[in-house]
Amino acid sequence: MKKAQIGENTYEIDQQQEEILLNGESFNFDLAASGNKDLHFLVNNRSYQTKVISVDKAEKTVQVKVNNTPYTVSVKDNLDLLLAKLGMESAGQAGAKDVKAPMPGLILDVLVSEGQEVKKGDHLLILEAMKMENVIKCPADGVVTGLHAEKGESVEKGKILLSL
Repeated sequence: MKKAQIGENTYEIDQQQEEILLNGESFNFDLAASGNKDLHFLVNNRSYQTKVISVDKAEKTVQVKVNNTPYTVSVKDNLDLLLAKLGMESAGQAGAKDVKAPMPGLILDVLVSEGQEVKKGDHLLILEAMKMENVIKCPADGVVTGLHAEKGESVEKGKILLSL
């Protein structure tokens, strides 16, 4: 299942065999590619011309035009939904000054040092939680200004692990 957010509206999209479900109900449509990034949909005898403007895989957003009206679509997959359920959806958001533990666990390794320059997406720490190793990634470009956890330390959810 995936969730798509368009403005204030949220849609659940699921596929069961050859059937597409939209918010739990069967959704029938015809689709035809009409160019490089152009698609033509026919839904309930209404025609929709769509064009993909841009795709941001890191932010999981797609900019599209439907009948010349621009929309931003934010897509969450099963992993995103699971992280949200575990209270980890805000872990690693851009602009953060502190990197916090998204869940209780054990620090298996610290991969950076104080004063080190880091880029968004760099691996910072490895946190073992629920018998799984979780790589904590850098939320934004910056410099590590403080390490607040060390290898072998048990941490609680929300503990500041390092500062940028």
